[in-house]
Amino acid sequence: MVSYWSVFLTLESCLILCIPFSEAIKAGLFIVGIHFIIDAVKIHICNRYRNSPQMDLAAFCMDQILHIISICAGVCLFRLPSYFDSAFEIMGIPFSSEKIINYVLLIILLFNPASVFVKKLTAYISSEDHSVSSNTPPAGSLIGKLERLIIAVLIIHNEIGTIGFVLTAKSFARYKQFADQNFTEKFLVGTLSSTAIAMVLTFLLT
Repeated sequence: MVSYWSVFLTLESCLILCIPFSEAIKAGLFIVGIHFIIDAVKIHICNRYRNSPQMDLAAFCMDQILHIISICAGVCLFRLPSYFDSAFEIMGIPFSSEKIINYVLLIILLFNPASVFVKKLTAYISSEDHSVSSNTPPAGSLIGKLERLIIAVLIIHNEIGTIGFVLTAKSFARYKQFADQNFTEKFLVGTLSSTAIAMVLTFLLT
């Protein structure tokens, strides 16, 4: 379970630097409180449909969508961009708050949320037991995160054609395992979905 107290303190330490204390407290409580409610509902659904990879995947996707909506609602409700722009101007930071928020959100989504989605998707299409197939080795998870980050950087710098080399390098590392059809199918689904996530999020947020 996520430590909401540590999340709240981390969020507050960032907000207090840019906005009035009272507004920072209200914004932090709103965002963390909504996240707690969303997570509580998700846990209830997952416990009820524990052996259903399809429901697990659907619940996770809805959970992430609601988290993003709640963050956007908090940003708009408490007028955070206007506070951030004023603080950035005083500190001499030559970037708009909207751009910084978009990049931070992009990096966050490319890491753990995308990794969990790919795990749940491959578990859903796999014939193996769900609890076993979801245990991806740490190295594989790290490779996926770096892959998405590199793809995002390439897209931002208009080097879309270079993405093929990243995917080719990843395929070479797993070449001997392609004899296993089940592995090959999961590898393709995982790689293509991971790439699609990185591309779509980067185009939307940059």
